[in-house]
Amino acid sequence: METTTSTGGVSTQGSRTYLFGTSSGINTSALVEAAYNQRVAEADRIDVRIDTNTKKAEAYTTLQTLAGNVETALKNLRTSYGFSSTNANYAFSSRTGTLSSSSNTDPSKLVGISIDPGTTLGSYEIEVVQKAKAHRIGSDPAASATTALGLAGSFNIGIAGNTASTINVTSGMTMTDIAAAVNATTSTSGVSASVLKISDSSYQLILTGTATAKNISISNVTGTDVLTSIGVTTAGSVPKNVLQAADQAILKLDGVQITRDNNEITDLISGVNINVLNAEPGTTIELDIQNDNSAIKDSILSFTEAYNELRSFIVQNQTVAAGGSVSDEAILFGDTVMKSLNDAIQPLISAKYGTTTTGFTTLRELGITLTDNNVFVVDEVALDAAIISNYDDVKSIFSTGWTSNNSNFLLLGNTSRLANLNVTLSITANAGGVTGVSVGGVPNLFDVSGTSITGKVGTIYEGLSFAYVGTANSAVSFNMNQGLADLASNTLTKFTDAVSGTLASAKLDLGDQNTDMAERADQIRERADDFRTKLIDRYASYEAAIARNKSIIAQLKAILGLDQDE
Repeated sequence: METTTSTGGVSTQGSRTYLFGTSSGINTSALVEAAYNQRVAEADRIDVRIDTNTKKAEAYTTLQTLAGNVETALKNLRTSYGFSSTNANYAFSSRTGTLSSSSNTDPSKLVGISIDPGTTLGSYEIEVVQKAKAHRIGSDPAASATTALGLAGSFNIGIAGNTASTINVTSGMTMTDIAAAVNATTSTSGVSASVLKISDSSYQLILTGTATAKNISISNVTGTDVLTSIGVTTAGSVPKNVLQAADQAILKLDGVQITRDNNEITDLISGVNINVLNAEPGTTIELDIQNDNSAIKDSILSFTEAYNELRSFIVQNQTVAAGGSVSDEAILFGDTVMKSLNDAIQPLISAKYGTTTTGFTTLRELGITLTDNNVFVVDEVALDAAIISNYDDVKSIFSTGWTSNNSNFLLLGNTSRLANLNVTLSITANAGGVTGVSVGGVPNLFDVSGTSITGKVGTIYEGLSFAYVGTANSAVSFNMNQGLADLASNTLTKFTDAVSGTLASAKLDLGDQNTDMAERADQIRERADDFRTKLIDRYASYEAAIARNKSIIAQLKAILGLDQDE
């Protein structure tokens, strides 16, 4: 609402300043203001509705964020799908390894271990007999590293598997210069060089292979045999001063001796990377590969914390005070979108999962219970015990399990909200891929392209995608039991998706409403401004007419000799 000020018959309204009531004695400014305010009252009411919509959209954003946080927390508990199934953070694929030693030696001083997700559980005995080493040879000691050697010749140098490089030496080159020439071709030859200061009057040229278990080879010597002259080789380019032999790594795995050319061993135990640090023959290291229970627990706790934050926000927006009043913070009180989200997720929290008839099937059995407000309370001792003793049950509660009777059939993706599915797909195929899929004789339930089979939108199979790489017709029996993580995530995505989600659509609708209402309010105010201007002009004309009439009356009284007060 605009402010009106009046001072001694002068009024300012909007951008107009004018005199009022100078002739009529009537406060026309108040009349103008009252008429204007009546005209803009609807615009003021629209502003209130716009503000309400804005706060509601902000609350929707908060709800969307909190529900999205639950999805994010569940990600590490969701089943991986596809040919590679590469969810590296999938908690139930996380592995940890413990090392113990048969001696007093800390096993981590002998080997470093990393374990890939999904590695088969088991125990192994490892003995490091020998660490792989790089070939290292040296020259005879020399009095100076910077005095010209007076030698001219060339030689080829390299290690097995690399391309030998030609090193050309001139008479003015020093030991340091030869080292620099060798280092200039290290990336090709696989040989590096340095000059070691033994004492103030003794220096040695050191040649080292860049890979373990590879001998340094010297050949094609021309001119002066430079390396023999400085004591690196003897006649025939045989190393004279072997400082370290080129050795392979030698390990025993469960009593079986194996050799490798380097200390990074990735092909001994599938999914296990072994880094040989030191050798200690006779010491046995036991590697025990286990499920990473802490990763599972952390993921579950992250979910419960995210869910509790979401639930607290919903409760805040549902609460009615003792007197029946609704808090100003309950922006979404009675909102159908929030109610739909809450109604969709609540049954999943208390549902049963998995196929076991004797084990755990509910969150309550894992030590995760609900308060009266449906907020999680976690008994971490009970949760630890469940993960350790009932690992498969815990996995079944959170992660989706599926089976089929055909190794050529694979579940590629799952955004379905089906709790479970047991179906036989009649697939027709040839060398070019899948040609048709039906269920119980009913076609057109799936879209097919090449080897891809996708559930049609609007059918119960929507959200499921498969691959069939066979070339023959097959009746594929498929069974799926959804876990809480997949089912809750797929359910929440319907609301949280930034493009097609219910909350995104609701916010767009509110934005459109606000745009339309703002335009309407602007139009109302523009018309009110025009009306005020016309009203000011009308009252001004009235005042002018009154002033003219008063002047005429005064003149007539003067002519008639009447008192002006008569």
